[in-house]
Amino acid sequence: MISVITFGRNDNHGYNIHKRAAISFNCIAEVLTHPDDEIIFVDCNTPYNIPTFPEAIKDTLTPKAKKILRILRVWPHLYEKYKNSSTLKVLDPLSRNIAIRRSNPSNRWILLTIPDNVFVCRDYKKSLSDIAAELSNGFYLLPRFDVPEELWESSLDRTNPRLVIEKFYEWGKGLHLNEVVISRPDHLFEAGDFQLMLRKQIFEINGLNEEMVNVGDTDHNLSKRFLLLNKKIDTLTDKVFAYHCDHTRNETLLQSPNAIRNDLRRYVLDVHSPFLPLQSENWGIPNENIDEIRLNDYNSNNFNNIITDLLPISPESITFDFNLEESYNHGQIYDNYHVFPFLTNHLVNLPSSMNIGYFGGNISLLILIIKFLKKNNHKGHILADRKLIKYHNNAADQFKFLENMCKISDREEVIKNSDLFIFDCAMMHLPHIVNPEGISFPKPSSITEYFNKDLLNSFIVCVSMVIKLQRANSMMPRKFISVGSQNTWFEGISKEFIGYSNTVYCTHIMSGYIKKNKCIGPFKKIKIWAMFLGFKNKEKIKKKKLLYKIIKLIYKNFIRQK
Repeated sequence: MISVITFGRNDNHGYNIHKRAAISFNCIAEVLTHPDDEIIFVDCNTPYNIPTFPEAIKDTLTPKAKKILRILRVWPHLYEKYKNSSTLKVLDPLSRNIAIRRSNPSNRWILLTIPDNVFVCRDYKKSLSDIAAELSNGFYLLPRFDVPEELWESSLDRTNPRLVIEKFYEWGKGLHLNEVVISRPDHLFEAGDFQLMLRKQIFEINGLNEEMVNVGDTDHNLSKRFLLLNKKIDTLTDKVFAYHCDHTRNETLLQSPNAIRNDLRRYVLDVHSPFLPLQSENWGIPNENIDEIRLNDYNSNNFNNIITDLLPISPESITFDFNLEESYNHGQIYDNYHVFPFLTNHLVNLPSSMNIGYFGGNISLLILIIKFLKKNNHKGHILADRKLIKYHNNAADQFKFLENMCKISDREEVIKNSDLFIFDCAMMHLPHIVNPEGISFPKPSSITEYFNKDLLNSFIVCVSMVIKLQRANSMMPRKFISVGSQNTWFEGISKEFIGYSNTVYCTHIMSGYIKKNKCIGPFKKIKIWAMFLGFKNKEKIKKKKLLYKIIKLIYKNFIRQK
């Protein structure tokens, strides 16, 4: 019967957004009773490394809300492609059009709203679906009644929608909240948070106007176009009240006096046709694949279940590690099973099509990563650097298995075709020693020396290539994740280029993006290799000896790259 469409982003838009959104989702679900009814939330431009907004609050949603809620995730790279030079982090017309295009074709009605509204049917025996079933064709609006923050925040249980609906109805009359603010004839009321339209008609007029890339008046534009189409605008005030969880204590973008607004004259006053022929073929980006998430079957493949299934139970209640000055470079010796949950925490919310580049020789961890991604329905490729992966001293019995699960590629191919990079400093698979205090270190040897040099060289080439690619193609920044690098030579060097967020040692993970205005020229490479020698040896070296080693090392490295 009805596809209720709303949108947002996993951020802190306004005060206490998590509670008012949960109230809204639960209460809207409560008044939808037709089998085909649905709530579609377009999660627009939430960063890659965090879940969508409804996923983040799923424990506060009722079973019915989770059952009928569809989440359409618009990843940042898609948003960048279609935001039409907007400076906003979320676009109203684009988000709604994406949902309208993908709404249930069996439904007669589309309802546009925002995720902090509560709808109260004045006849408590009827649902919103019942009311919609009896309506004649048309375009219907409702005035918005605001409910002060202190009321909805302090005295309501967000998981009890029936009680919330009753309290809003009671407060509306008892606290004099039901004030209808009359606006222009082409808009009827001051706020447009309830716009009910025929699905076939919104398709007929080519959706919302995606040229409106600034703040405000998108609802006004739509109502003006429907007035031109139907010659009238109807209201449901005699049947339904729309209450809004007010959030004006803290200023949001929409309330800011400095916000750039859409041109009222261009998009409302001078609109003389309901149709948008210039976007008739491409509104709602119909040719792009939009990932969909459902919360009703969420427990079948959630993060907890996947990693629990992949990891054996630890035989020890607690384990110990070291982060001391004298344990420098011990970070390259870590426990795969301990690191795995912290690493996959960065991978669980990636786009399903994203390719991941792996630089390192820890086949055991790499296989765990691949198994995790497969269980998480990841469709992208895992590309492992051919040279580094062969440093694994037990590679013979696992390499064939690994080749069937990921693409073993040359370094340049890994860099060119990956959207995220993992640099794994692990050396457990190489010779190592344990000192009298029980701290393990990579054992000085030719193989450990070559591994460190090749890992550093891969990092330098990767950063250089990514900088060039991003400048040439204006592509989205690529995330770098380093594993086992804390309190090691790799940490000091990589921090020259990567703006890591601060993380505690126990995660053994650092992540970040290339710092702005960074480049790697010949002199920078000399500095890096000098740092490598200094960090690796952790001792003062005479200038002449250091310079000789640097020049010799750079020459060897240059010949190797050739």
